[in-house]
Amino acid sequence: MTTLAQRKFGLTDQKRFAAVSGDYNPMHLDALKARRTQAGEPVVHGIHLLLWALDSFAASQSVLANFQGLRVQFSKFVYLDEAVEVQLVQQRPDRVRIVIAVGGTPRSKISIDFGDASLENCPDWANLPSETIASSPEPLVPEFGDIGGKTGRLAFRMLKDDAEALFPAAAKWLGVRRLAALASSTHLVGMICPGLNSIYDELNVRACAEPESPASLSFRVTQADARVRSVEQEIAGGGLAGMALSFARTPPVEQASMASLAGSVDSAEFAGSLSLIVGGSRGLGELSAKLIASGGGRVIITWRTGKEDAGNVAADIRAAGGYCETLPYDAGKPAREQLAALAEAPTHVYYFPTPSIFRAQSEMFSAQRLQDFVAVYVDGFWQLIQTLRERQPALSAFYPSSVAVTERPRGMTEYSMAKAAGEVLCADINVSLAPTRVTVIRLPRLPTDQTSTVADADGADPLATMLPIIREVQWKPQ
Repeated sequence: MTTLAQRKFGLTDQKRFAAVSGDYNPMHLDALKARRTQAGEPVVHGIHLLLWALDSFAASQSVLANFQGLRVQFSKFVYLDEAVEVQLVQQRPDRVRIVIAVGGTPRSKISIDFGDASLENCPDWANLPSETIASSPEPLVPEFGDIGGKTGRLAFRMLKDDAEALFPAAAKWLGVRRLAALASSTHLVGMICPGLNSIYDELNVRACAEPESPASLSFRVTQADARVRSVEQEIAGGGLAGMALSFARTPPVEQASMASLAGSVDSAEFAGSLSLIVGGSRGLGELSAKLIASGGGRVIITWRTGKEDAGNVAADIRAAGGYCETLPYDAGKPAREQLAALAEAPTHVYYFPTPSIFRAQSEMFSAQRLQDFVAVYVDGFWQLIQTLRERQPALSAFYPSSVAVTERPRGMTEYSMAKAAGEVLCADINVSLAPTRVTVIRLPRLPTDQTSTVADADGADPLATMLPIIREVQWKPQ
């Protein structure tokens, strides 16, 4: 195995590639919106990684054979600022295999074939879709049932100067039009079909002798499988023809509105309480804030990156007549300084910080990843309790643990260990720091942003799960 290139991709790289490809999907550019996807954070365009790999390979070769075709599988996300490598795994006269890896773990696999372009690979150019779809800075959000049979044509966004500046060796080897066609495929998937809620999974294209034609990529959806939300598209243009496979993610989870929660709790059930909800801008924290406010309790919701989301939650609560304030807070940083501005001591605290749970890694166990989880789920909680109980000794807290502690899902070793350590800490708090008390519940899989999958998955009902817990936490010993 030979390492051909190494680098990190930053937000500036993302923006530049979005401009030359036309793929402005927020999964790649917007940290706030990306956190509501399976990735949890902005990720590098898969096609950007492919073009970088092609350029790195071309630059490493003194003599390059004719390009016949390629297949790439985008198996795992590459996040911004990760150290990523292009590795040449196998090289034969007719084929090379390349992987894009982070920390030794493959994130994408590429197979490139050499040889003469075959006429059998060429589509019927005269019968390709001809309707040009106008580009837009905002991705489309089609209903899945409307995707089947969709056709169209996308004008290339990548110019000759762009290709030669960003991928000089690949442009010389493959030609600018082929690079532009590859770049247009991510425009297609990320912005048009499936659009906003898309994940690019695989691309398989062959070289073909293209006659004089518009600088564009034609596409036709050949299969849309609602069972797994997969979308298969025939694509052609720029001297390439083949298939692009993608998935339409389930949309981000939306928690219940205040209006929909009316009647779920008595209007004065939680009156007299002031609850600090760490991570209350979305997910279970958002739902807890709304339930407590619906029951007459006052809430302060914290946010780390989701200021706009927190504002929307607060606005919904206030519009229904409830009390809600927002507070910036990072559970991985010292609590005392961040809570110094609180005018009144909270009577209750709910702990829902959400570091990214699912990330690919090369080894079964990572000490650094464990440390990152412990900083939030153990140290962060301990500092919060210490700070709040100085002003409110009878503090009642909720620590959400997880069934992962016992079920141990693959790839969640460090998360499970940190949650188990948090449970031990909470047990000792209950023994040693009375009247402070912590309610610990191992939550089942619930539909939230971090646990969502490509297709709809079964999960416990958030309202039915959280309301009894909130009632237990809010209960006042007689």
